[in-house]
Amino acid sequence: MNACISQWIGRRSEQEDAYAVRHFPTGTLAIVCDGMGGHCHGGQAATRAAEAFAAAFAEQCGCSMVDRLRGALHAANKAVGELFRQCDSFGGCTLLAAFIGGNVLWWISVGDSPLLLWRRGRLTRLNADHSMRSLYADLVRNGTMTHQEMLRRGNMLRSAVTGESIPLVDAPPTPYPVLPGDKIILCSDGLDDLLLGSTLPESTRKLLDSRGGNPAALLIDACREMNKPYADNATAITLDV
Repeated sequence: MNACISQWIGRRSEQEDAYAVRHFPTGTLAIVCDGMGGHCHGGQAATRAAEAFAAAFAEQCGCSMVDRLRGALHAANKAVGELFRQCDSFGGCTLLAAFIGGNVLWWISVGDSPLLLWRRGRLTRLNADHSMRSLYADLVRNGTMTHQEMLRRGNMLRSAVTGESIPLVDAPPTPYPVLPGDKIILCSDGLDDLLLGSTLPESTRKLLDSRGGNPAALLIDACREMNKPYADNATAITLDV
């Protein structure tokens, strides 16, 4: 499994994304956490969640993959809660974790960080979007809301890792089959403008088709070249099957 990682602070004053990649005899685990912007210690929450998830996943090797992922999420949520109790504050992060082994993909996610599959020229989002964006998009499609109104309302999370009860968790009970040549992408929402627009530019398609060098770094470079004045933190992990 070829895992590549790249990160950019964007136009923000600090980096609030965190990541982890761990290789096991049975497969590879990748994690991306995005600290909640506007909250105290968002970057610390993301780092604590990624580290706690990776450690708990490594320890819980005797149970089913679904239970292993859920147990690691519980450990990450507990670690974030302890962080905020220590500093008498509140905040949190998104969490996206994926494990590839035995030609299948398992994942668990909370929040809006996307898990994407690039297969034979098509980019598909695999995990749920726990933000208001997905609800607004449905309203735009049925004509209840305009696209301009959707942009004005922003993008509030409906679920996050905060140390409290997590309202929405995406953890499919069965794995997703992967094929030779597939590229799995875990990223923070700083790559949304590049990867989740209404149409995928030809330049981005060429980046995703690339099999040489560091594809994660190429994606982050493309984010920089977009030159957005309010560019968010951006983190990308690519896994080539």
